[in-house]
Amino acid sequence: MAFERAEKMGQASIRFDLFELDAGSGQLRRRGLPVDLPPQAVRVLVMLAERPDEVLTRQEIKKALWPGQSYGDFDGRLNFAVKRLREALGDDAERPRYIQTVRNAGYRFIAPVREQKFISADSVDCSIPGEPLTGSTQKTLVAGKGLPLRGNRFLAFVALVIVAVAVASAFTLRQHGPGQPTGAEGPAAVGVPKAENVLRVVSVSAIIPEARQRIVIKGTGFGLHVPYAHTDSPYLAIRDLTGHWSAGRMIPQNSDEVMVDVENWTDTEIVLSGFSGDYGVKGWTLAAGDELEIAVWNPQSGVGPGLFHLGVSGGNNPR
Repeated sequence: MAFERAEKMGQASIRFDLFELDAGSGQLRRRGLPVDLPPQAVRVLVMLAERPDEVLTRQEIKKALWPGQSYGDFDGRLNFAVKRLREALGDDAERPRYIQTVRNAGYRFIAPVREQKFISADSVDCSIPGEPLTGSTQKTLVAGKGLPLRGNRFLAFVALVIVAVAVASAFTLRQHGPGQPTGAEGPAAVGVPKAENVLRVVSVSAIIPEARQRIVIKGTGFGLHVPYAHTDSPYLAIRDLTGHWSAGRMIPQNSDEVMVDVENWTDTEIVLSGFSGDYGVKGWTLAAGDELEIAVWNPQSGVGPGLFHLGVSGGNNPR
């Protein structure tokens, strides 16, 4: 089992992109914040991330997730787990950044990973650089029970640095306010804009009663998001308040299967290429005059929703 292997490895921590996966506990974090995932989806991620660039067959995964079970809709369960996993990662099955589907085989984890292992204090070399270990010094270093005099000075210096960092962190928290992200990744996170405390949708281009159309949403604080096609983005929804249906942002309340295809997503602009899936089925269509609500969340910070209301432009599709 993947978790059992992780425990033997000494609580391995696997990092990729903005994510950190604690394989021992099965906890996934994005920029330090926990990501909500069902256990089966986490176990699939652990299996894939532990064997990057290798193809894991669906049979291997099913055998690991449901050992000894010979009946049940295992394919459906696995499909659901992978779908939830891609939603949480912001991945796209057609243009994957993390999980690639290998046709008629299984899945491959394609993101570069960085694995770290937490080691015990007994294995840490606490000697002072450049100072040879004497017999007495060796005794004081056994099991981390003590440090030589110069080591104590160094420890005092480290403690002073920690106190300074704590004071600076407290000041930063007061500046940002409780619960707001302080940018754990810092400015060094190249290509990732600093999360905005306020997300605003300023304008939305005209929306017409057709499935395929170019929709441009402009504003601030949108963050960054990968393109999404033929599947739901967890961070965008278009709701037809008149027709009582919605597209995008997969939530339990959404009983329809209409998707919003994301063509491009930057911190100030989102470009959509229209609706896909079951648009036009069961009354899930736009009609001239329908009231729409656009809802946007920031994928990095979770801030949102930013809301915007507009009506469907005229056309030959009255409700």
